Amino acid sequence: MARRLNNQEPYFVFDRQEEDQAVVREEKPGLLLRLRSFLSSRYAILAIVILLAGSLIFTSTAALQFNPEAAAGVAETSGVPRQLTVTAPRGDIVDAAGIPLAVSRPIHVLQITYAGLEDVALNAMLLDLARLMEAHEIRWNNPLAEYLDLSHADCPEDGVEADCGQPVFVQPEDEIVYWQSKGVFNLQDKPGETATWDNDLVKTDPGVFYDFLLYKRFKIEDPKADGQRYSRADAWRILGLRYLLYENNWAFINGTPLELARHVDDAIVQIVNEQNYRFMGVITTTDYERAYTGMAADLSHVLGYVGPISARQYDAWRGLGYSPDAIVGYAGVEMSAERYLAGQDGIKPYNIWSVAGEAGAFYPESIGRPAVPGYDVRLTVDLALQSVAEQSLERVIEQIRNNPDNKNKGDADAGAVVMLDVRTGAVLAMVSYPAYDPNDFILRRYDEEAAGRVERYLTDEVNKPMWNRAMMEIYAPGSTFKPATSVAALESGAVTPTSNTIRCKGHEVIGDWLWYCLERPYGGHGNLNLTEALATSCNLYFFNLGVRAGINEIDAWGSRLGLGEYTGIDLPGESKGFRSSRETKKLLRADPAEQIWFPADTCQSAIGQFDNSFTILQLAVYTAALATGNRVTPYVIDTVTRQDGVVIRASHPEPVPIGLKESTLMAVRAGMVAVAASQDGTAYRAFQDFPIPVAAKTGTAETGFEDRSSSNGLFICYAPADNPQVAIAQIVEKGAWGSNTIGIARDLLTAYFGLDENQPPQTAPLKPGLADAPPAP
Repeated sequence: MARRLNNQEPYFVFDRQEEDQAVVREEKPGLLLRLRSFLSSRYAILAIVILLAGSLIFTSTAALQFNPEAAAGVAETSGVPRQLTVTAPRGDIVDAAGIPLAVSRPIHVLQITYAGLEDVALNAMLLDLARLMEAHEIRWNNPLAEYLDLSHADCPEDGVEADCGQPVFVQPEDEIVYWQSKGVFNLQDKPGETATWDNDLVKTDPGVFYDFLLYKRFKIEDPKADGQRYSRADAWRILGLRYLLYENNWAFINGTPLELARHVDDAIVQIVNEQNYRFMGVITTTDYERAYTGMAADLSHVLGYVGPISARQYDAWRGLGYSPDAIVGYAGVEMSAERYLAGQDGIKPYNIWSVAGEAGAFYPESIGRPAVPGYDVRLTVDLALQSVAEQSLERVIEQIRNNPDNKNKGDADAGAVVMLDVRTGAVLAMVSYPAYDPNDFILRRYDEEAAGRVERYLTDEVNKPMWNRAMMEIYAPGSTFKPATSVAALESGAVTPTSNTIRCKGHEVIGDWLWYCLERPYGGHGNLNLTEALATSCNLYFFNLGVRAGINEIDAWGSRLGLGEYTGIDLPGESKGFRSSRETKKLLRADPAEQIWFPADTCQSAIGQFDNSFTILQLAVYTAALATGNRVTPYVIDTVTRQDGVVIRASHPEPVPIGLKESTLMAVRAGMVAVAASQDGTAYRAFQDFPIPVAAKTGTAETGFEDRSSSNGLFICYAPADNPQVAIAQIVEKGAWGSNTIGIARDLLTAYFGLDENQPPQTAPLKPGLADAPPAP
């Protein structure tokens, strides 16, 4: 049994002396005895101290969170942490030549933080600050105005600054009730009971609620005083700023600066910094705001735009350092390169003049974590080519609208163009029309007109300006698909490069359907080889060629050429499209009777109709494959570079051979060259005097609505035909004829090869004939 360590009480190792234990043994152990034993131990005392301290902390925290008036009693010297976030500038986006398109512009931000001011002093300082901002025409953050306003409708002209103006709610009553009861005020919603300014009931009378804020919640005026300390206009200024602090009270009293205003001029910065004793708790910081240059609107669908992070994005990305108020990319490169463009925010201490005066705490501002700027992104897009494509597309659409004919109803209204490097897949130009101005998504915070334009961008389901038609919309390719049918026939052995003549009789029954040659429906073309058939775009030739090849071969080679497949471009939102096939027919039709494949389906598929629906980007990749025999992966991001010049990313997928025989390629290329070089070719008029040899194919695709709108006009080409460098694919929705659109490609090729910059653009639509508008006989 343990003994005392010494002769002094009360230090024992385990228990007391034996005589003491005899007494203990006589007692019957029970709950009371165990409780008394526990309470007499040092552990009980320690536990009670911890519980009391925790309760005190919780009570104080809850009071500050749910009763913000209690914050006025917290002394400045109580240890409010002083640190703020240092915003990292977003990386720049430049074009292929290094011309800036999207930059981060530094701006001054006016912020306010807790300085220990009590109500009277705080109200006076806020009024002084409000007047300073108004003198400099600065619009400050006023969330109270979203619910309550001060109407001056019945005031005399000079009454705005006097005791004039009536409080009015600017939200429906149910919204006001919810705001007061479930929001920061926590008032009680008890219909039938009378709400006064001094009770805790929801107040549906704006005048009563105004008095509640004025007298009770913010103590701007004393209800027992004779007269008013402030005019109604001044009281309203104070109310707006007090509500901002009240709404964000938890962050405010814990040292987090609250934003008052952005785009503050240098004069305000100087005044606030030099007179910090006057504007206690007010600081100025530097933030960065996305800005798009004037040329950015020419490639808005490539660039994308930025906006506040969504709740879903924040949940997914907060582990990466994103804050709840982060600005992130929402489309285009801004979205696909988000993790490169977004920097890492820093943190640093800050100092203010507070009620503690010179005795207040000072934090060295040299410590902290510096912000890491985002990486810069260089695009493959050439701004000069992009501008040519954008302007030419708009001009062609307008010219088509103004030149209606027997098939053109003058309703052309949209389109897309893609130009890419056939050797690498680099996108040199990508235009979708109509477009949008990405700057509006920045300006909408301050500019009502910009906000209205953004609303129209997002809700216009007819023109769809936010839709990148070059890669999100799918279209029937029309006759631009005929080279793919030719490839399938040659590779399957249905015809050979030297034996591919088919007679065009003008009309013919194929698969129990009577088919017509659109250009010569009665006399026909007679015997045509593959080159002549591609040049004249004879439908009857390709009806027969498609049936000989079979839909399975056409489908398989269409896939290998990149049609109806994701291209893998480094932009979000790409559509896959559809290739006509037995599987696709079953997929798109629910009725089993409509899922049966017929030879007529093959005929339509062979000329780029039926279920064939591809993006313009896919047509550009397909055209490049015909030019080189390789399938490229298109890309718009060339390099990603760190601020110190280190290249982070510069690799791109290598072109992949698609396995075409050289004889097949030569046969198809000869036909595409004849489209532009042969007098019978459907693009001959546009390129007969062009100094660079061009391989091309026109396409006029029916939409199924020709009773009330025009067909779509498409065109593909690559050049030089004998040493390919670039490929172009384009569409004008309701452009009527593929030949109507050729001028866009010619303008782009002229600019790319630098032929004659003084020559006027060749965008006048040709006078169409039949099929894909060949020259008149």
